[in-house]
Amino acid sequence: MFSRHFGQFLLQEGIVTPQTLSRALARLSDARPLVGILALAKGFMTPAQVREVNRIQKREDKRFGQIAIEKGYLTAEKLEELLSAQKNEHVLLGQILVEDRVLSHEGLLRALELYREKSGLSPEGYEAMTGGDTDRAVASVLAGQPGGKNSLVRIWGELFVRNVIRFVDPAAALDPLAEKGNGGLVTFLQPMKGDRELTVFISAEEPVLADLARRFSDLASGVFDEMAREAVGEFLNVSNGLFTVNCSDKGIELDLLPQEEVPGNDPRLRRKPDGLLPLLLPEGILWAGILC
Repeated sequence: MFSRHFGQFLLQEGIVTPQTLSRALARLSDARPLVGILALAKGFMTPAQVREVNRIQKREDKRFGQIAIEKGYLTAEKLEELLSAQKNEHVLLGQILVEDRVLSHEGLLRALELYREKSGLSPEGYEAMTGGDTDRAVASVLAGQPGGKNSLVRIWGELFVRNVIRFVDPAAALDPLAEKGNGGLVTFLQPMKGDRELTVFISAEEPVLADLARRFSDLASGVFDEMAREAVGEFLNVSNGLFTVNCSDKGIELDLLPQEEVPGNDPRLRRKPDGLLPLLLPEGILWAGILC
């Protein structure tokens, strides 16, 4: 999930070109992260130490981890942690860019540090984002928002992101660097009533919603027409329906009201959401919010 977001960050910062990023992303499924790249990304080793171990490997028939432990660069515990993290996609992406000489080891390290700085994520949030821990990543993005400590907001956020990954795009990723524009977004809204009164909405540009509709429904064509609008509304209905079931299991009864497409100046959208999540999809950002 995080690979697309990290790749977009590298593109926006001018660190890679669209062509080099596209080639690197195409190779992700066939790649396996090297221990040295993982150690670099985790901050366990410096670029110079990684290069030194790589040089030794050309003279001695030993694994990277064994040499790094012998040199005192890694402990057995840290090596075990690295081996268990070998499916981390953003590290894979960085490794491919290093192998293709798009980035040096130092350049990859600087890019990771720049991302940490600009994202504003806590160390725990960064680990969750890069490690694919959806629930912890959602909690990190919601932290500091009005409903960041509200358990219902957390439940909604975690479930919504999982639903996007499940029903729309397995590679969808939270994008804490996204900036919401003032116009040009289409918004779908659905209130809920019962033990609590809530409103959930999603907003995006038309191409994003058209692509969402196509991925969610076999009937949608990829054009933002009436059929696509129905598919987007049905996705919101399904996601919120699962949310109400989850709430019911916790003793909170909620009834869904009809979902509707609303203008951006709808009075129900005037106040700041209790929770707002930006999700990076193939065509752009999907904004999802909840008002309590």
